[in-house]
Amino acid sequence: MFQKRNKYIFSYQKKRRAATIKKVLTVILVFFALIIAFFAAFAIYNSKIHIDLTSERNVEVNTPATASQFIEGIGNGRLVEDAHIDTSSVGRKDCTVKIKVGEDIRDYTFQVNVIDTQAPLITVAEGEMNLLIGTPFDALSKAEATDNSKETIPITLEGEYNPNAPGSQVVTLVATDSSGNTSRQNININVVDITNNMPNMTFLTTTGHQAEVKDGILYVDGILIVNKTFGLPESYGSGLDATTEEAFYRMANAAWSQGILLDIVTEYRSYGEQARLYDYYIEVEHQSEENTTATKPGHSEHQSGFAIDANTLNPGFEDTEEGIWLNAHCAEYGFIIRYPADKVDKTGYKFEPWHIRYVGTDLASKLYKDGKWTTLEEYFGIPSYYLN
Repeated sequence: MFQKRNKYIFSYQKKRRAATIKKVLTVILVFFALIIAFFAAFAIYNSKIHIDLTSERNVEVNTPATASQFIEGIGNGRLVEDAHIDTSSVGRKDCTVKIKVGEDIRDYTFQVNVIDTQAPLITVAEGEMNLLIGTPFDALSKAEATDNSKETIPITLEGEYNPNAPGSQVVTLVATDSSGNTSRQNININVVDITNNMPNMTFLTTTGHQAEVKDGILYVDGILIVNKTFGLPESYGSGLDATTEEAFYRMANAAWSQGILLDIVTEYRSYGEQARLYDYYIEVEHQSEENTTATKPGHSEHQSGFAIDANTLNPGFEDTEEGIWLNAHCAEYGFIIRYPADKVDKTGYKFEPWHIRYVGTDLASKLYKDGKWTTLEEYFGIPSYYLN
């Protein structure tokens, strides 16, 4: 009985020791497993790139930018190669840098937003413009819109513009880019009416040429204008312009070498002489003021010193050898046929094939083509009618 009891106790103790050993081994195994897991996790942690990026990663379109601008820190490595960001267009852009982790160099990619928050810039030559009455306002030719997106920005007109209403008008130029950013620029437009005593000023003509009234005389692109609308002061002029005279005789010499005789019938005529001639046609010939052969004093090109009547005042001059040669070649020497036959409604004057006006070879070549003439009134966009 006693032996049986001792045997039972021994067996129990043996089992208990075995259980204890098992527990100890389990703890040891778990401990080693935790150590292995720790080192494995540590190895995995170190194998990855740990970068702290800025909370907002936005850059304006077409603004120079690099990836490093958006990196606040690198936890387990260092930057060895930065990257330039493509900011040429709006949208999300990938950028990849190279990071050295231990002995390895690895790529790290993240995204930035290329945005456009800037409104276009409207540039105008001047904040106030003078336009001749009847001149349309072309916003694109008077202003330019630029934008950081570098896209072509159309300019539109906001508000009403009446080209036939003399006085000051305010219009607004509007430019909107593809991102919806909008800018506005006000321009004050002075619609210039034509009067007998226009003050010194500059304005754009109906064809966009720069005109200037100086001391009562109109110049368009530097060319002095004399017609029924725009005249000269009584004191203006003293004789035939020297450049005009020299050009005529060069032309006459060239014509002579081809058997053509060109001569001067009328050149400079003063304001007083024109007044006497005009009064003659009104009082003696009983012609009306609008239809008289003579021009009102102050409105004759002969007073300018730039006009010449060649050879004869006979309308048949057009069909003579001299008239045909003059029409075909005078532009080569800086002259124009001032009053063409088919442009009476433009110049206000009847056809005068003998009347030539010196404007220089550059402008003359633009006004002549295949035997036909564009008048100064058409080219410069100016009227020719007597003012009330």
